[in-house]
Amino acid sequence: MNPAAVLGRAAGANYVFRGGGAIPERAAESVGDFRGVLVVPVPPETIVFGTVADPGSLPLILRRLEALGMHVHSVHRVRELPVTVHRG
Repeated sequence: MNPAAVLGRAAGANYVFRGGGAIPERAAESVGDFRGVLVVPVPPETIVFGTVADPGSLPLILRRLEALGMHVHSVHRVRELPVTVHRG
């Protein structure tokens, strides 16, 4: 068995992107290797949570966030993403 699969890394790694500027909540999902995206505006900051399937695509994701209007100040790998609550 693949050790990465046992450790849960086969599905990707979770990241938090923090920066200034606002971006549309659904727009960040348009990057192919970026899924489970959650955009949280906390003015004047924006926080974007998501799972990156391939760490090699991080530069593409950073460029995409910048193109959407977010000035990324920091990127951190995290163990878990926040749990979202959908209200009807």
